[in-house]
Parts: sequence; C-alpha cells; structure tokens
Amino acid sequence: MLRLAESYAIAFLLALMVAVSLYHNWRPSGIVVVLYLVVVMLPLTSLYGLADAPATFVYEASVSFVMLLVTIELLPKVRLPRPGRDLLFLGLTAIIGLSAYVYGWLALTGGAERLSFDFSSVYEVRAEYVQTRGPLMGYFVPWQANIVNVMLLCYALYKKNYWLLSLALVLQSMLFGMTGHKSFFLAPLLASGVYFIWKRKNAISYIFLGASLTMLASYAYFGLSGNELIPSIFIRRLFFVPASLHIVYYDFFSQPSHPFYMLSDSVLRYFIKNPYGVHMPQVIAFTYWHREFWPDVGYLGDAYGNFGFLGMVFFSVILGVILRFIDSVGSRLQSNFVAATISMPAYALTESALFTSMLTHGFILSMLMLWLLRSIVKPSENEGNTCTSSLCCKFRVDDQLLMR
Repeated sequence: MLRLAESYAIAFLLALMVAVSLYHNWRPSGIVVVLYLVVVMLPLTSLYGLADAPATFVYEASVSFVMLLVTIELLPKVRLPRPGRDLLFLGLTAIIGLSAYVYGWLALTGGAERLSFDFSSVYEVRAEYVQTRGPLMGYFVPWQANIVNVMLLCYALYKKNYWLLSLALVLQSMLFGMTGHKSFFLAPLLASGVYFIWKRKNAISYIFLGASLTMLASYAYFGLSGNELIPSIFIRRLFFVPASLHIVYYDFFSQPSHPFYMLSDSVLRYFIKNPYGVHMPQVIAFTYWHREFWPDVGYLGDAYGNFGFLGMVFFSVILGVILRFIDSVGSRLQSNFVAATISMPAYALTESALFTSMLTHGFILSMLMLWLLRSIVKPSENEGNTCTSSLCCKFRVDDQLLMR
C-alpha cells in the first residue's frame, strides 16, 4: 500500500508541474510534454505501484522529465527572421515535388492494386509495400503523411474550407490504403483533436479526462463482452506497452555486462564502434522475446540505452531546446495550429528515439514548414507580443500570396 501511495504521489506531482507550467505560459510545444506524460510517465507510475517496476528507473525518468520542463521554462524564445519570397517559392516547390514523388512512386509500383482499407489486411499490404519501396521512401512517406498532409488538414480547418479538408483526408486515406500503416489513418484524428482542444487553456484537463474515459470504456466493454481486442488496443497497446518497454530497456542496459551504445546506432556509427553489431531494438527483441521484430522505445528509454541516467537528462535538455525553438518558429501562428501540426512527431517521441523523431518522423520538416509559413502571415495588431497562445495571438494568411 505504501508503494501504491508513492506511485500516486509521483503521478500527481508530475501532472501538477505540467499543468502549472502550461498555465503559466501556454505554448504549442506543450503538446509534446502532455503526450509524453499521458502515454509514458503516468502509466510508468502505475507499473511502479502495481507491477514492481524498478524504483531507480521510475525516479530517474521522473527527474529527467522534470529537467525537460525546467529547460523549456528557463530558455528564452529566439527571434527569427521571416523567410523571403525566394525561400518560400523554393520550399513550396520542394513540398510539391515530395508529394508528386511519393504518390507517383506508389502508383507506379502497384499501389492501386494493393489499395485496401481493411484493418485486418494491413500487414499484408505493408509487406507488399516494403518490397516495392523506392529510394528515400522510408523518409518521404512519413513526412508526407505526418507533416505535409496534416498541415494541409490544419490549414483547411482554420479556413473552414471543406473542399481542402476533403482533399487532405483523401490524400491521407490513399497513403494508408497503399502502405498499410495504421498510424496514417489515426494521424488526422489526433491532429484534429489537438487542433480543437488546444484552443482552450485547460486543454490538459480534457486530455486527462479523455484518456481516463477511453480506458474505463474499454474495460467496461471487456467486462460486458469478454472480448479482449478493444482493451488490448486502447489500454495495453496505447498506454502500457510504451511504458513497459522503457522498463525492459532499463532492465537490459542496467546490467554491468551490457555496455551502452553511446550513439553507435546513429549517424555516428562510422566513428563509434557498435558493441553489439546490430540495432538496439533488435538486441532487445532477441534477448526478451527470442524473435526478430522492432520493439522501439521512447526517447528516455533510448537515451538510457545510449548513456544511462546522464543520457536521459542530457537528451531531455536537448529536447527542451528543440521545443523552445518550435515555440519561436510558431510565435506568429495560432498555438493550436502549431500544436496540431507537430502532434504526430510529438506522439512519435513516446515510441521512438529523439533523433529518429527529429528526422524520420518529421520534427525538423515541421519546423521548416512552420518557418516558411511565417512569410505568408500578416502581422497581427500586437506584432511585438511574443506570446504563442491562441488567446493573445492571431494569424491571418494572405491567400493571394499563397496562390502565387
């Protein structure tokens, strides 16, 4: 009972710190903090109170999460120049070229033949897609789905343009049908929810309430029907798998016989020797499940696998700097628009390494696109106001300039 009470105290303290931080300064990057709190940190405290998760890791993860909050709170925003028309034209051309390449390659490699919206056949569709994946498609397809289409969706919601909204949904549905990635189907739901919820300064309350009702409804469905599918998706997979994988990574790398990766599984692999010879998730998969798959982990678990507790703190500081930069990039835009745009990379941080989320899942691309959007935003009446809140900042897009 003492351990259970302790777990509730940790959860309450973390949630209170996040709520106070966001209430003090409502910022779009707060969606990253809230999602990591709800998907990883709070389930982690439950595993500590109910399933004997190691106290050392729970406290180390909590300290690292607090360091993330402190970094965001202390760092000032950066004043960024507006990109010129030449950069805007170059950026729009690159985005159009990216979209043409993605959909063109998928269409030419059998995308129409394998097109399916049946969730029971997603793995077959995905296997066929992987066999025909072209150069750089491992980057371009997630960028198209999680950033380009999502930003188009958010802009359509802002302008209340239902034709543009329909186009964004069709483009996203085609990607889901031709690749079999379920996250592409869920991306518009997450982005739309964040867009509307983040308009309110008490959005964190709605997110807590929504997560709680989702779990209670799933458990009630299981109690009434005996069917495990719904609670498996919305309780086990959504909340407890990401948290439990953090514990698995800690269990492996906390052993003295298992050296840290020290970023040898990243672009630095050419300079740092990999002590295992394979990727970090593969080592975990073979050790704990004795089969080959990819049990990827959130940024804190990956940070521990690279440098231990110091890595968790250091990666949290790096993430805090990045999030503060996002606040600076989006300072002329509505807070809910920016939060919805980065919602998919934000969620990826709960299941992927920090630098993987930056590149593969589109965090860097989202920042570049938001920065380009600054050049077609008219100054608000409070041009000098640096507040990112939707309550004190307005953005208006010049449609004629956009069409040019």
